[in-house]
Amino acid sequence: MLEPYKKKYHTNNFQYILVDDLGCVLETDNTLFTVQKDSLLQTIHPFFEILNSLLQIDNDCFEFSCINLNLEKKVVIVDTIIYSQNKNENLIIIENLTKHYNNYQLAAQTRNESIINSQILELKNEYLLEKETFKNNFIANFSHQLRNPITASIIFSDLLINSDLNTEQKNYLDIIQSANKDLKNRIEDILDISKIESGKLILTEKVFDLKKLLNDIVNGYKFLASKKGLDFNFVIDENIPEFIKGDQYRLKQIIGNLLNNAISFTTQGSVNFKIALNYIRAKKANLRIEVLDTGCGIASENLDYIFKRFSKIESENQNIKGSGLGLAIVKYLISEMQGNIKVESEINKGSKFICNLSFKLSDYNQILKEELLSKQLLGLEKKYHILLVEDSELIQLTILKILAATGNFFINIISKGEDLVPNIINQDVDLILLTNTIQNFSAMDLTASVRNLSKDYKKTPIIVLSTLAFKDDVKRFKQAGVNDIITKPFDEKKLLEKIYKYIK
Repeated sequence: MLEPYKKKYHTNNFQYILVDDLGCVLETDNTLFTVQKDSLLQTIHPFFEILNSLLQIDNDCFEFSCINLNLEKKVVIVDTIIYSQNKNENLIIIENLTKHYNNYQLAAQTRNESIINSQILELKNEYLLEKETFKNNFIANFSHQLRNPITASIIFSDLLINSDLNTEQKNYLDIIQSANKDLKNRIEDILDISKIESGKLILTEKVFDLKKLLNDIVNGYKFLASKKGLDFNFVIDENIPEFIKGDQYRLKQIIGNLLNNAISFTTQGSVNFKIALNYIRAKKANLRIEVLDTGCGIASENLDYIFKRFSKIESENQNIKGSGLGLAIVKYLISEMQGNIKVESEINKGSKFICNLSFKLSDYNQILKEELLSKQLLGLEKKYHILLVEDSELIQLTILKILAATGNFFINIISKGEDLVPNIINQDVDLILLTNTIQNFSAMDLTASVRNLSKDYKKTPIIVLSTLAFKDDVKRFKQAGVNDIITKPFDEKKLLEKIYKYIK
């Protein structure tokens, strides 16, 4: 019963050949290829030239693997065994393993390709890591180079605005302050994009006065709108909670970007800002924020495009400034806050941006405590000794002006890191202001040198004036013993609040 199946499916993979001691064919079954009796096997293929020497050895066996034979217009890959038997009859067994070796080669090739692809991916990852490191280093250096002059420009502009200036001079100063603010916002946008890409932008939660925050925002943008001859309307739902818990800086950034765009792209008419309470549920308040304008509008095909990084839609007003980062940051922040945003727009009629955000409800105890502490500290009974370690003359002069104006501090300034320890040993210091980069010293190393002096110096407040704004940087400062960080550029209010917080 098996015989017909064997004949149908069996593949003859072996050929047996008997040759004499000279290689002349005595008998063969011609299974794989045709060999004529009495012909020399050496003439079939160059491989068989080895018979001339092997057949001279008596009673031995020789095995050869993976031999490529090009026979009868086809290539076969075979294993060959040669038995030299010392009786003028030598057996040659040829096994056809073409499929086996082809499969083996394919598997090896696939494995090699996988290894190569893995190595290519590894190289790409290394390249991307190097590229990311270069970009972050560039941004950090770029930020450091700009923050000091911007800080000085902001603070001295604030000092000048309250001095005895005529109307024309104040107008000039308004322009300078506007340019300072615009440049500061550009730097923060670039840093925020860098934080987003590296996953380092972290939201913080803190209790804040929502209505106060909104009024501060409205006052600033109402002034900008009036300078362009636009009506600015603010409508607030009386049911919204006064105190909520969340990241007030990022909320201000979201609203500010939306209002800034509305004012920038509107040449006549109005800008309307509305905030309402959607609902209160599970100790959370969901707010609806709307910004409407009567500006140039956005074509429907561009509504998604405007939220991409570095994207700017061309408008009739080619003087509109911007980096194309604002709305990309807005969308990311809203997403991180588990909210949503949508836009409705019509060319030459205006645009409406609508976003919904949830915040935790909170009482006002924390706010009252902070305000009470601030009021108590403002009435200091004695002067405190502040040591400023800073090598930028601009920042030295800026901080000197701010602290001297209060009348509450003695200020000592040093410009070299190596002078820090001798200075605090030789005189009383109530608080140290320390720049994060000063010649060959890092703020963390200098802080460690102070903390290691004795137990007394472990309690000396150290505030770092930092050009580094990432959460990891702040964490490293804290671990090194730094009490707090002020990120450059800073203003007078921020500096004094931090100092008063740690003065005892």
